[in-house]
Order: sequence, then structure tokens, then C-alpha cells
Amino acid sequence: MSKETRQHPPIKCRYLSYRLPNGLVILLPLVHVEVSSDTETFTTIALLDSGATMSFIPYEIAEILNINHRNEVAIGVETAGGTCDFHPLILKKLRLMSGSKSFSEFRNMRMLTPSPERDLPYVILGRDYVFKRFHIIFRENIRRFELVHHKYAQR
Repeated sequence: MSKETRQHPPIKCRYLSYRLPNGLVILLPLVHVEVSSDTETFTTIALLDSGATMSFIPYEIAEILNINHRNEVAIGVETAGGTCDFHPLILKKLRLMSGSKSFSEFRNMRMLTPSPERDLPYVILGRDYVFKRFHIIFRENIRRFELVHHKYAQR
């Protein structure tokens, strides 16, 4: 079978539960990710957010990865909670994980991180990277989502 005709099955994922600070548990389209800098690697979860135009990384994770963003000028970003200042940074590598296996890798991602007092609960993957590589199908009624690489999607 040639590369042109080879079909890759979609990556199928279940929504994961996330506990809010008030104790309420909600289900979200979260995917396991491995994030890396030049010196550190960290495994966490990321929200696939079709409403976000950019991708974001929590301040604490940027600190764990030793990514310097303090000298970068903050930019105002309009969020659901109002305008907030975020600092740009470059994430060396992000891998989408299924179990212990990586199924896609992104390098030198431009991301934004908030100030420490306005942190995020998880990495947010917006439409700037993942949504350009995959067709993402949200199946809310069965609490699942699929990622189909655009090169292998039926047209």
C-alpha cells in the first residue's frame, strides 16, 4: 500500500473528569500531553478548546520547565473572564499522548502564560496548532472525541 492510500485510524479519546475548586466534577475533552523545554519534561493534561485562537500553558508548568518569560512584554488577551495579561513564550516540544505512546509532536510552539496570580488549571490547546493538523470531532452525547489527521481524512 502506498503512502497516498494508507489510512490512519482516528485517535479516539474519552472525556476526562476534572474537579472544580468547589468540588463539582465536570467532563471535558482533555488529552494527555508531554511538554518539554531544553532541560525539563513534564506530563500533564490539556484541554482541546475550539473557542481559543491561541494555546496557553499554566504559569506553574512554565516554571517547572524553566522557560524564561519574565522579559517578554505582556499582551492583553480577551478571555471568557475579561481581558487578561499573558506573556509569550516558546515551548520546545509538545507531544499528544495516548497511553504511554505519542501520536503527534509539535516543536517550538508559541504559547502564552498568565501571571502567577491568574493561573490556568491545565494547558489549553487552541486552534493555532492542533486544530490545523487534525480534524477534531466532539461527540458530546457519548463523552468522546476523535482526532483525525487531516492528511488521512476522507474528503
